Amino acid sequence: MPDMIGAEAPSADVRVRPMRRRGFLAAAGAVSAAPFIIRSARAADNTIVLGSSLPLSGPAAPTGITTQRTINHALEVINEKGIMIGGTKYTMVVQHYDNKYVPAEAVTVVEKMLSDGVRYLFSSGSGNSVPVVEKTTELKCVQLSAASGKDHLTNPKYPFSFRVQPCNETAYAVYPWIKTTYPEVKRIANIGPSDEAGFTETADRRMLAKKYGFTSGANEFFKRGALDFYPVATRLAEDKPDLIDFGGTIGRDQGLAVKALRELGYKGKILLGYSDAQSFVQIATPEAAEGTILFDTLAEPQNDSEKQLHDWWIAKYGPPMPSFAYLMWDWPFMLAQAIQDAGSIDTTKVADSLRKVQYHGLFGLERFGMKSVYGLDCSLTRDIPMSVIKNGKPAPLDVVNWPVGV
Repeated sequence: MPDMIGAEAPSADVRVRPMRRRGFLAAAGAVSAAPFIIRSARAADNTIVLGSSLPLSGPAAPTGITTQRTINHALEVINEKGIMIGGTKYTMVVQHYDNKYVPAEAVTVVEKMLSDGVRYLFSSGSGNSVPVVEKTTELKCVQLSAASGKDHLTNPKYPFSFRVQPCNETAYAVYPWIKTTYPEVKRIANIGPSDEAGFTETADRRMLAKKYGFTSGANEFFKRGALDFYPVATRLAEDKPDLIDFGGTIGRDQGLAVKALRELGYKGKILLGYSDAQSFVQIATPEAAEGTILFDTLAEPQNDSEKQLHDWWIAKYGPPMPSFAYLMWDWPFMLAQAIQDAGSIDTTKVADSLRKVQYHGLFGLERFGMKSVYGLDCSLTRDIPMSVIKNGKPAPLDVVNWPVGV
């Protein structure tokens, strides 16, 4: 597993209190709770509570469940050594709550956690993360989001808000790669959900398409969780693009949309990410999914650290290893390192420390950057693994280096 100075990786529902020697309960245990039944976020002494808001049901459940399991294991590893602050060992505990990828539910969950004192929060999904950032900022809660949302989520007004997964930001690396790797691609169409993720992802991708000399084609939006993608797919197919970028589309929506496109005769390239590749193939069907390009997707282990995580997953849950787990592994270790480097659980000091962390994780050197885009270093930057669906399974395609100066 990746090294971290003195510790390894945290978990989700974070509030810190000194721990009495009588011990603490439930170190890295996951709590799948209904959003209106919030277990107490109060922790024993010397524990840090990380609050976690993620989709454990609904169309995005595969990524949410994968994230839950990955965070839990990262915390187990971190807590073996602990986080050392002034000679005192701290451990991190996580509590997960199901936001169902419904913003109203996510807001309720987060508000209750914040009122109970949580000051470290993991949030999955832009529609769930953007609506709470004003409140987390006001309370100086470090918000770590796997989300799009562009500067609605990260800008100098929100110094406690960080992106722990490149989302729309991946396009800054991937679009120049498409230009050189697939010179036959001239026209790019876009599809995305009609929400914060879809709008902001599409805006960035169309901006970058223009920058790199592509022609922008159709631009379609759909209601997240839709079951009938044929009207949208018909308009996209009629546009005859060389590539369709799925932007902020996730979960079941990806498979249904790709299936509809192929049934309607679209034969061009498809680009998507944020995917549990196996679930995507099952929904789209192997025939329809064939040739789909997966951005920020690791098809199979490429180094010892990735293999260790893979082998742990297979031993614990059985095959296949969901590719999304790799993307959720490193950030808890970065948080733990930032807390230890700060020598404090004070969130202002930890936020400052996070901007300075240089972490060698699964994908090599990782750090929070993108000041050139967001006005401060707040978004995770690292190399981007690319995969492609071959014979019904993801296969390695390339690794795109993070662009210099972004």
